Amino acid sequence: MNEFVRNPEWKSIVVKVIIMQVMLAVLMFFFMSHQVDQINKAVVNQNAALIGFVLKQVPQLENDIIPFITQGAKENEILEGKRILAQYAYKEDISERDQPVLANNALPLITASQVLLLSIPFLLLLLWEYRKIFSKIRTISFAAELVVEHHFEKQLPENDEGDFGALGRNFNAMAERLHNSLGQLKQEKTFLRNLLSDISHQLKTPLASLIVFNENLLNDPHMKKEMRMKFLERSRQQLERMEWLIISLLKLARVEAGAIKFRRERILVREVIDHAVHSLRILSEGRTQKIRIYGDQQMYVWADEEWLTEAFINLIKNALEHSPPESKIDITLEENSLFKTIHIQDHGEGISPEDLPHIFERFYRSGSTTKSQSIGIGLSLSKSIIEEQGGIITVASEPGQGTKFRISFNKGDR
Repeated sequence: MNEFVRNPEWKSIVVKVIIMQVMLAVLMFFFMSHQVDQINKAVVNQNAALIGFVLKQVPQLENDIIPFITQGAKENEILEGKRILAQYAYKEDISERDQPVLANNALPLITASQVLLLSIPFLLLLLWEYRKIFSKIRTISFAAELVVEHHFEKQLPENDEGDFGALGRNFNAMAERLHNSLGQLKQEKTFLRNLLSDISHQLKTPLASLIVFNENLLNDPHMKKEMRMKFLERSRQQLERMEWLIISLLKLARVEAGAIKFRRERILVREVIDHAVHSLRILSEGRTQKIRIYGDQQMYVWADEEWLTEAFINLIKNALEHSPPESKIDITLEENSLFKTIHIQDHGEGISPEDLPHIFERFYRSGSTTKSQSIGIGLSLSKSIIEEQGGIITVASEPGQGTKFRISFNKGDR
């Protein structure tokens, strides 16, 4: 019953059918009243003719025969009359054509014809109502064809009542999900294409160097030991660079493709920073650089400790490599009512304004950087790791004034 109430199509059909039925009933009432009136007049005329003829012949029967007409006859009198009339083939099963009163009155045929004629508007009404329903169905079919052809601009009405309104909302939601899925697939395809291009581009240089070193070693069997050791050392450096590049690319690809499920655990930020600093101890000591940590020792965040450590290693390593020897790197932990924030400040060469918007892009290298071996993947990996865990990373820098990275986590996240 709820389906009939909530669907405007059913409402429209039911209301119009009821109106037509009422109109049909009224018309049939007046028509049948007219027909009954005609039959009544015919019966009166026949009785009048019969009484007139009998009383003209036998006037003294007037008081006896009139009550038969005005008040009705008794059962035994009716039976006697039927017996007499039966002798003249006048019985109850006499056809209408042989009945003088009904001989000129084709009531069944006229009634059937009127019902048939009155049913035509009813059929036209159904055709009109179903035309609107089929029009909506064709609209849905057309929208479905557009979706199949990857055209998602067609939107079905969502504000209609009933099942068509629900169908429109569900269809639009389905089309939106398909659009998003196709967009995501396209992004993944572009990501894989770019990743393969980046890998091939980045491996081309060390591979070319290794080929040259190897050819020199093979083509010069009398090469001096010092030169041979020099080529071997350069080969080792290129192999280490390739190994680091491949590992970092795989990490970045896993993070950006959403293939990693980060754990959500309560970790002390100071412990993560200490682990990152310890892993970079050889680099910092070799450059006589100091890393100073300030702020809340008990500040914690909900994140994956292993991957967050990886992000901080890349950020601190970037600060060390872009700062002069014997400089200082300042790491500050602070907390307010909204965020828990880690600042990583170096006092190095800084970043130019034209390079600043691009430093988180994969394989981006500033044309003015003094670090010629920089590949430009560490910052991109750190950004992906932090953002995938609900954090925000921003950077502020001026040439010659150093660079400050700001990593913030929402205090309410868990």
